[in-house]
Amino acid sequence: MSAAYDRSAIMKAAHFMARWRVQSVGGSYREWFAKALASEWKKAKASRLREESNVGLPVRSCFADRPAPRMPLCRLYTTHSGRLAGSFAA
Repeated sequence: MSAAYDRSAIMKAAHFMARWRVQSVGGSYREWFAKALASEWKKAKASRLREESNVGLPVRSCFADRPAPRMPLCRLYTTHSGRLAGSFAA
């Protein structure tokens, strides 16, 4: 079972957004707070759904998802750079 919603953070974010909207756009604080609170709850539920739906899935589910092997820097510098060849040609 996942953790409960952080109601305090949701209320703080809604209050912040409502105050910001009243100062920048104007209008009633109640209307903006209602819209902001609904939006914050929607975001919290969506993030919780994403967390719950991803439980148990492997990080790499496909062969193509594996990270590419890194070439050693000394080999990369000498074989793919013209600097070393240019230094001998000079």
